[in-house]
Amino acid sequence: MARDGGLADRLRELEKLHASLRAMTATLDLGELVRTVLEAIKSVTTPEGLSLLLYDSEREELVFSASETLCEQTLVGRPAGAVGDPASNGGRLAVAIQRDDHSLGILELRERWDGLPFEDADRARAEAVAGELAATLDPATIAHDADALQSAFARVAAAVPSHSTLLMLHDQGGRELVFSSSRMLRPGVIDGVRLRKDQGIAGWVASHRETVIVDDVAADPRHDPTLGRRTGLVARTMICVPLIHRGALLGVIQVINKVGGARFTPDEVRLVESLASQAAIAIAHAQLYHQVELASLTDDLTGLGNTRRFNAVLTATLGRGGPVSLLVLDLDELKSIVDSYGHLVGSRAIATVGRLIAERVRPGDMAARFGGDEFVVVLPATPRAVAAQVAERIRAAIASCNQPDGMDIDISTLTASIGVATFPDDAANPAELFRAADRALYRVKFAGKNAVGLFAA
Repeated sequence: MARDGGLADRLRELEKLHASLRAMTATLDLGELVRTVLEAIKSVTTPEGLSLLLYDSEREELVFSASETLCEQTLVGRPAGAVGDPASNGGRLAVAIQRDDHSLGILELRERWDGLPFEDADRARAEAVAGELAATLDPATIAHDADALQSAFARVAAAVPSHSTLLMLHDQGGRELVFSSSRMLRPGVIDGVRLRKDQGIAGWVASHRETVIVDDVAADPRHDPTLGRRTGLVARTMICVPLIHRGALLGVIQVINKVGGARFTPDEVRLVESLASQAAIAIAHAQLYHQVELASLTDDLTGLGNTRRFNAVLTATLGRGGPVSLLVLDLDELKSIVDSYGHLVGSRAIATVGRLIAERVRPGDMAARFGGDEFVVVLPATPRAVAAQVAERIRAAIASCNQPDGMDIDISTLTASIGVATFPDDAANPAELFRAADRALYRVKFAGKNAVGLFAA
C-alpha cells in the first residue's frame, strides 16, 4: 500500500509538473509568464513566500519582478454553522474530533494549498491530527489561549496545507465555539525592489549560478535580513535556484519556508529546478519577443514611441475613461536650421528634442514621434490645466536648448508650438481628440509660434 501511495504521489507530481510546463509555454507576455512561474512553484511546494527576480545585466542587479508572502489571520467566534458535517468534496474536507466516542467538534479544511481536490490521503492525515487535537485541546479554555490555538492550526497546516481551516468545538454547556484561520499569499509586497548581484543568498546564487538549499537561513552568512523586515516574513528555510538559458543569467527563483515548518524535500528541490529550467527558456523567448515588439513600436531616431504605438496607446487609454489630454507638438524653424547646416544637424536636433520631451513627461505618460518634426504626448488621467503645465515645461526646455546633443552648432532659433486637447471635454474618440489638439497647434503657429495653445471649439 505504501508503494502504491508513493507511486500515486509521484504521478500527481508529474501531472502538476506537465500542466505547469504547458502553462509556461502558452504565453509570450513576460508579466503573465512570471506570474505563471510562481503559480507553478506553488503547485509543487507549499511555501510561505516565493519570488522571481529578473537580472538587469546593464546595472548588474536583480529585480523582484513578482513576489508573494504568506498573510495569516486567526479569528475567534465565527457564527455557528460555519463548519459543515464530517464529509468532503473537491474543495472542502471535514473530519470529526472525538474523545472516547464523545464528539468534541469538527475540523474543516477548505481549498487545498495547491488548488487540487482533497484526496483520501488528505483525509487520513486530517483524521490523525484531529485525534491529536482531541487528546490535547480543552474546549473550555482554548478561546482564551492564543498560543494553543495557533499551535493547533499550525499542526493542521503541516499535515494538510490549505487556504483556510475552521475548528468548531462544543463547550461544557453544549454551545458551539467556532475558530478560523485563513492563509493566503499576498502578492507584490516587494515587487520592483532591486538587489546588487552579490547581495543576500539570491545574489550569491546569481553570482555562482548554483542552486542553494538552506535549512537554517538565520545562520547562513550570506543571508540579508533587510527584505524580511519589509515583508514581515522571517526566512527559516529556502530553495534558491538560478534561471540560466544558453549560458546567460536571466534571474533567480526563491522559495521560502515550507508551510508547517518542515524542511524542503529533495524531490521538491528537483521539481523547482525542473520548473526553473523550463521557465528560463520561456522567459528568454518572452524577452526576445518583447525586444522585437518594442523595436517595432519605437522611433529609431529619438527612442520615443512611433505612430503605431501612439495609436494603440491613445485608443487603450481613452477606453479606460477620462480625463485624458493629448499634446501635439511641431518644431518651429527647423527648416532654416537644415538649410544652414544640413540634414545631419536637423536629425540631431530632432533627436535632442526627443530627449528633452522624454525627460519632462511623467511616469505613465507616453511620448511619440508622429513623423518628421511632429511629436505627440498622451497624458492619462490628466485634466486640461495640468496638461497645459506639462506642455509649457516641454516648450520652455526646447526654447532654452542652444545646441544639439554632441554638436557645437547654434540651434537657438529652434522652438516648439504645442496644441492641447482633453477627452472627453473636447472630443469623443481618438481621431477627434487628435484633430482638436492639431487645430490648437495650428492656431499657435498662425499667432506667432513658440507657445502653448488650448483647444477652443
